[in-house]
Amino acid sequence: MIPDRILSFDPEFFYRFTNYFAIFGQIPLWDELTYFAGRSASGELNPLMIYLTAFIYWVQPFGWSLLNTAAVASAFYGAALIFPAYLLGKELSNRYGGLLAAILIGTAPQILIRTFGGSYDTDQMAVFFILFSLYAGIYALKRKTIAGYCLASFAFILFSLAWGNFTYTIYILIAAIVIDFLVSSFEMRKEPGHLLDKLKKPMENTKSNAKMLAAILITLFAWGFLIQSDILGAFISVFNFATRAEAWIVNISIAELQPFNIFNLQGWQLAMGRFMIGDAWVDNIIFLVLLSFLASGLYFSYKKDKKAFGLLLSLLVMGIATTFRGIRFTEFSSITFIVLVSVGFGYLVEYTRHDKFLKTLTYGTGLFLALFAFGLGYQLGLQLGPDSDPAWDQAMTFLKDKTPELSVVGTWWDPGHKIAALAERRNMADGAHCDTHCFYTINDRIVDAGRIMSTANENESVNIIKKYVGSAPKFYWIASDDLIGKFQWVYYFGTGCDGRSDPKCQLYMTVPQQKVAYNQDGSVGAVYYGGNILVINSKPMTALYIQNRNAYLVKEVIYFQDNEAQEIDYGDSSEDIIAALKPLESQMGFRLVNGTAPFTVSVSKGQGYVTIIPPNLRNSVFTKMFMMEGKGLENFKLVFNNERIKIFEVLL
Repeated sequence: MIPDRILSFDPEFFYRFTNYFAIFGQIPLWDELTYFAGRSASGELNPLMIYLTAFIYWVQPFGWSLLNTAAVASAFYGAALIFPAYLLGKELSNRYGGLLAAILIGTAPQILIRTFGGSYDTDQMAVFFILFSLYAGIYALKRKTIAGYCLASFAFILFSLAWGNFTYTIYILIAAIVIDFLVSSFEMRKEPGHLLDKLKKPMENTKSNAKMLAAILITLFAWGFLIQSDILGAFISVFNFATRAEAWIVNISIAELQPFNIFNLQGWQLAMGRFMIGDAWVDNIIFLVLLSFLASGLYFSYKKDKKAFGLLLSLLVMGIATTFRGIRFTEFSSITFIVLVSVGFGYLVEYTRHDKFLKTLTYGTGLFLALFAFGLGYQLGLQLGPDSDPAWDQAMTFLKDKTPELSVVGTWWDPGHKIAALAERRNMADGAHCDTHCFYTINDRIVDAGRIMSTANENESVNIIKKYVGSAPKFYWIASDDLIGKFQWVYYFGTGCDGRSDPKCQLYMTVPQQKVAYNQDGSVGAVYYGGNILVINSKPMTALYIQNRNAYLVKEVIYFQDNEAQEIDYGDSSEDIIAALKPLESQMGFRLVNGTAPFTVSVSKGQGYVTIIPPNLRNSVFTKMFMMEGKGLENFKLVFNNERIKIFEVLL
């Protein structure tokens, strides 16, 4: 963890409301910083994490800032997952199964990457209460006592405050009851007597299970009525869980929301917790061990405890169904699969206790798996942490301190939460948190943001921006280096031009510096980029595109001299320049060819990388904003500038 740092995107969204609650003691009904006109905050937030974090902030004696408290608290919430994992594994098998469940869930990379310190998001709460509510629900169904009813009701009430899709585990319990009835009925077929008589016992058991679950649900609905929470809506929302991601087009560009490939072995390894090191043999062996434990759990529970079998089978079905929702949700399928694996280990320990060899093999395999998982989790943990970025910190500080308070800031959707939380300014878009309940949906905003940057018509960009100004005294626009790599989506959403398949829709390409050639006086004479681009520090600067030892003069070079963008187009004088560069052929080991490479090379200020600009994007507003720092634009005034981020005041 890094003090006063949390992960970008949604964690900054939740931090902002935690900050409001810590100051005023309540969560606002209206979010005045999201979008140019604000929006309703009702229904957007599940407050338990906000309450807990604010409480920790109030009572902690270390003098932490709220931002630091949020970073530490998220680590605490993530670490707490091991406790309900142990209880659930133990309830479904024995203490050995519980112990392995705690270890694997506490170290599984697919869970860890969303529950580490600084990731101040709802994932920790969701995983914790999925495990805890499953344990409490199973405990209540197995024992059917007042204590079990109270525990399960308490778990689901807390879960309802922690995650919008909290009814997820209720569906697992319903499935378990149905499967238990079907399995029991199937087993009773061997008994003598009439069919209805044979079904009497399974039906009585199902009826008592249904009564217990109904009592829990009645309590939950009563709680919802008391606090005016839409519990019925939560039940319905599970059916829409990650479905139709394309309804909000921004989701198409988010890698973790892509469809799950059922024929991809690595995808299933991911869904099992991502216990992978990159070596196919090792990864496949680990996966087979996990599968064998999972199968053992199903087999022995069927032989020994039909109720446990029903619960395990319902976990398996729900885990598979969750996996199919998309890559993002394999975090939740990992929970169910790991519990099944751990329960299988617990059953195997019990089954092999009288056979010394099998007992040693089982303990050894379990220990190996635990150590492997711990080592993998430890190595991953060293790499995880909030994304600390001085360039963005400087930009947010500028917006907060140097712009009018009611200003609006526009850019692509990614930094929207950062603009609201750290710069404390209204933004044009912040991702998929805006559907039909805000003025202009996220689809409108993403299309407009993409068009503003991808068009070559500056007046068109300004006219689109005017839609989002409202009564703001100033409007600012951010052009940042991360958009070079993301421009596929900016371009696609803004113009419909698909760089993935249409050759007319070429995209930017960033090429890092590879090596440097020095002049006799020790100055940099030329810089190689990726083996194909050679930039010669001549006056004016030139660039060559090298392919199979043939060198072509790059048609245009954009570079900086005395901190000002320069454009050199060699289209009409290429022959003279090629002739002047001929003496370099033997020294550099290439052969100059007549003609030019039909693209532009933009050289970054420190010459650390170059950006290849295709002709179709040469005159885009983004090219002029970022590569040329506003040169050639009349309505965008550069007011902040570092190597990664350019902020413009829009002159309306």
